[in-house]
Amino acid sequence: MIDNSSSPMKKRKANDGRATADGTHDVNTGNTNDGGGFLSSWFGYFSGQRDGASSGQSRDENNTSQLDRMEVMMMRMEEKLATVESRCETLEAKCSSLENMLVSTSRSTKEHIDRKFDSLYLHLDQKCSSLENRLETKVDTVHEKVERSLKFHEYNEMLIKNQSWEYSADVDTTDELIDSGYTYDEAEFIAENAQDLKSITTKMRRGEFPYERYGNEKGVHIDMDNVVVPQDGDAVNNMLLPHWKEFAAALKQFTPAINLLHDEGEGYFHFDNVQLGHNAMLLIKKALIGKPFRTLSFTNNDNGEDDPAGMSVDAILDIVESSKHLRELGIGRNRIGRDHIERLCSAVHTLPALVVLDLSNCFEPDIGDAMLASLLASGGLKLEKLVMDDNNITSGVSTVLADFLATNPRLKELHLEHNNLNYSDAALIATALRSNTTLRYLHLHGNDITDVGAESLRLALYDESSLNATADSNHTCTVYIRIWLAINDHNSHEQRQINRGWKIYSILSTRNETMSNVQHFGNIDVKLLPNVLDAVQKYATSVYDSEVNPLSIVYEIMRKWDKAMTCWKC
Repeated sequence: MIDNSSSPMKKRKANDGRATADGTHDVNTGNTNDGGGFLSSWFGYFSGQRDGASSGQSRDENNTSQLDRMEVMMMRMEEKLATVESRCETLEAKCSSLENMLVSTSRSTKEHIDRKFDSLYLHLDQKCSSLENRLETKVDTVHEKVERSLKFHEYNEMLIKNQSWEYSADVDTTDELIDSGYTYDEAEFIAENAQDLKSITTKMRRGEFPYERYGNEKGVHIDMDNVVVPQDGDAVNNMLLPHWKEFAAALKQFTPAINLLHDEGEGYFHFDNVQLGHNAMLLIKKALIGKPFRTLSFTNNDNGEDDPAGMSVDAILDIVESSKHLRELGIGRNRIGRDHIERLCSAVHTLPALVVLDLSNCFEPDIGDAMLASLLASGGLKLEKLVMDDNNITSGVSTVLADFLATNPRLKELHLEHNNLNYSDAALIATALRSNTTLRYLHLHGNDITDVGAESLRLALYDESSLNATADSNHTCTVYIRIWLAINDHNSHEQRQINRGWKIYSILSTRNETMSNVQHFGNIDVKLLPNVLDAVQKYATSVYDSEVNPLSIVYEIMRKWDKAMTCWKC
């Protein structure tokens, strides 16, 4: 601490002499103390009038001496000021250093706290997510148990209600019907179908599915294909109507059994080759509305006359539009008119689970083209399998079809057998296949493809002209232009990279027989060279009818490695 009483400023004020009235200075030089002598000199200055006896020479000496002392004092004061300034600078530097340290420490502390907070937040978030997942899993498990319990409850209630049920319609034998005036064909038709309907109805009343296929797929299947249709259809239909009533009533209350099955399998409903009267059709349609079947199939129900022999297309569409769980829909050998196209396309796009559509033999000339064009051009088609066999499809829709396939849609299987496509249509399809990686099967047998069209398709699947052309080929699709005869079988594996490798190795092995592989390296994309050696290593044993040792190919390539490296750099 600096004593304020001895500060330079106060010393200057203490030595601030004032002139006396007669213009002289009275300075006391007797005291040599820096502080006291200076004050005494000034005191003498003010008391000069009282003393007034000093001589001029004495005053000059005293003044000189006093000025010397003042000069010395000023020098000391300057030294002290310099010291103080140095100390101030040191303090300022320390303060700046402390401030920097404080800022650095604050920043470091903040970063540390932020890291700790982020770590803690992440840990808590992970714990919360884990707990949330566990809770959701338990909730889902509980929900599934509750839902399954409710399904069992509904199923048991259905069984309880059916305990007192009895089949009310009479089942007459063929002889009894003949005695009633029916012809043999009519009597046989009625007797066999009445017995089948009773058997199916009885099983449904017991909570059982009449048929089972492919493991857990169970369903209701009515097929009258093996029965000769009688000439007097009205009389037969009237005779079978009581049995259709029993069947429709059993089907209507069968929903709990279908719901319970969906936990382990899928339910289907097939209605094939069935002759129905109008009243029976309405009963069955009402029973099928809203039923949670995953598969619906209505085949060969239209005999080509004005009145449908089975379920009409309008009735089928009513059923389809109410089936929110539907995955597969088949309408075969029914007469679908132009006025049904918009409604059918709307149902295909609207039903969330529908991925398989079979419309075989449903369209007259021109209408088949219109249906396929409307289906493909509407956008967002989620079908994975489409069957349009025997529908009079022509070249008029081939461009739409090719453009659709080129967009790489979800479609995995396409059936266009027995239509009117030709070799130019095959060329368009082949071009589209080069950019398609999802279509697995394309069936074209029964069309006028010719050898020219077949070659276009073959080159799209496996172009051996160069390794680049092979690499750019389609590696996913198998095309059939004859029944069960594929153009090539190089795309048989589910993984397209494996198919691609097989093809590359096939070319390498063929060229190796004449040691000509390296001659083609000038045309190879440098990025493909690793695939060349990779194909040799991985797919040698997978290529059919190849007797070339893979080491022979590697040896051939290594002999010309300089040339290979030159191509690589290019």
